Amino acid sequence: MVNAQEAAVWIGMSKSLHGEREGIYRATLNLKTGAISSPELAAAIGEPEFLTLHPNGTRLYAECQLTGGKPGVAAYEISADKKSLKLLNTQPIEDGNACHLATDRSGRCLFTAQYGTGSVAMFPLAEDGSIRPRSALVRQSGTGPDKSRQEGPHPHWVGTDPQNRFLFVPDLGTDKVVIYEMDLKRGTIKPHGYGTCPPGSGPRHFAFHPNGKF
Repeated sequence: MVNAQEAAVWIGMSKSLHGEREGIYRATLNLKTGAISSPELAAAIGEPEFLTLHPNGTRLYAECQLTGGKPGVAAYEISADKKSLKLLNTQPIEDGNACHLATDRSGRCLFTAQYGTGSVAMFPLAEDGSIRPRSALVRQSGTGPDKSRQEGPHPHWVGTDPQNRFLFVPDLGTDKVVIYEMDLKRGTIKPHGYGTCPPGSGPRHFAFHPNGKF
């Protein structure tokens, strides 16, 4: 059982360097000393390169490779003692590999960013945390001045504003932070505008100040 001085750490292992199995590993972090335990395999799945937690802390989501190497997302239930994972279900993305994923702040939908195909996908979440079929897919457009890496759009991250109204997507390929208005009830997103970054800067990540103003 994880106590008040400990936290569970979930680690996605996508490629084996020292004989590890691909999958999601769990370790325990001592919040007082900073010591971390040796990770142990919690769930075997193909190439989980990024993980995210549901806002209530009881579910974990991974972008991954499904059977046959098909890019997808997987949902897991975290045990009460935070030591094990139970697979709830998986869904295919059907538009390339995701490089990042996140839920909205209410935990009603899951979003993914596909770097290679330049798209953003939306998946409604069921009450039990399982992932419903993809409800929306938007392909971004544009280029940047660095032709070696900005020949087209490359969404690199997804996340919502503190008020949970808009989805923000930094696009490395177009030097923009694209903004979408979310309709969580209908499972749709529509373009709302964008913020521009310096030419060739290739924005990758985005974060709000805790006060929500910056």
